[in-house]
Amino acid sequence: MLVEQLVFRKLTDADFFNINKPSGVEERGGGQSYIDFNTSTITLTNWRDFFHGVRETRGISGPIWKFDVWSLGAKVRGVQLPPQKIKIAQRRPASVAIRSQKLLSGKSERVNAWRPDITGFPVPPNPRERSHIYNLHIYIARLDNGEYWAGWFKTSQPEANWSINAELNKMFDRQEGYLQFSGDVSFDTNDSIWPFRIATTHAPLENVVTTTATTGEEPQEKSFFDEDERLAMDAPATIKEEVRKVRVRNVKANKKLKQLYGGVCQISGEKYSFKKADGTYYSEGHHLIPLGEGGADSVYNIVILSPLLHRMLHYAIVEGLDLSQIRDNKLNIKINGDDYVITWHPQHGEIIREFAQ
Repeated sequence: MLVEQLVFRKLTDADFFNINKPSGVEERGGGQSYIDFNTSTITLTNWRDFFHGVRETRGISGPIWKFDVWSLGAKVRGVQLPPQKIKIAQRRPASVAIRSQKLLSGKSERVNAWRPDITGFPVPPNPRERSHIYNLHIYIARLDNGEYWAGWFKTSQPEANWSINAELNKMFDRQEGYLQFSGDVSFDTNDSIWPFRIATTHAPLENVVTTTATTGEEPQEKSFFDEDERLAMDAPATIKEEVRKVRVRNVKANKKLKQLYGGVCQISGEKYSFKKADGTYYSEGHHLIPLGEGGADSVYNIVILSPLLHRMLHYAIVEGLDLSQIRDNKLNIKINGDDYVITWHPQHGEIIREFAQ
């Protein structure tokens, strides 16, 4: 399936607070139940193009569209939840809104993709208090088969292994927008993190081992450390060259470290791990501190994690990542306020030094 059009919005602190707060927290009502899009950014003409084929009715303030939307990641026991009927309508001359998105309401029609209990969509630590929300983006895509799919992501820039073109990149540098595609972006409904696929991708960096045949690792291996490389792409050429060399070393070190830890997570052990068909644990390598921020200076910077802990370190609130505070090969950190411990094998540093030569 191909993506034809897409609308997106980066939620503000006010959006996040109002759609999550309980009734009675503030005077005069229970809180905002809608998510607004400015008509100066996404015009009524854009909305009518987005909803071509969907019946438009007229409300007091302007057009109303009721349509079915599917939700990425909304599965129960592995089965995709059916689409929901939601309403998008002009609320006032300056805005068109997704209606009934307040979470704590009997009238809530919160899109399933944006429900914390279904997809892990972020919630405030205390819904009665205002808090900052950073880089939380929501979107609805229209596909060439007429289906609408909702999704979200929480990051200020795309991961290095995400397919990106000029249009998709606008989702990261604008508050909201309407995108049109010319048949070059497909949509993987089984990928709730980044479903977009582009036929033409960037060529791999020179001297970087990327195939299963040559590495003996999972195909994802080539992308484990791309994030840190991306942070240095605006650096001078000499630094870029060094980042490439470091990345090659890291891939080799990563393989050795997985062998050292038996593929078991340095934070959660076997708890959130699973075994592959060959009987070994699946795990992923991660830079605790990006190379562009000085992370390469410590032999403890590369760690082996289960997929869940890897994602948590990328997207959750992480506190205490100060490698100078490691004591007895352990470091206490907090993830979303909960206590965790990173534990290093005594031979960990020796492996890193071996590949730093």
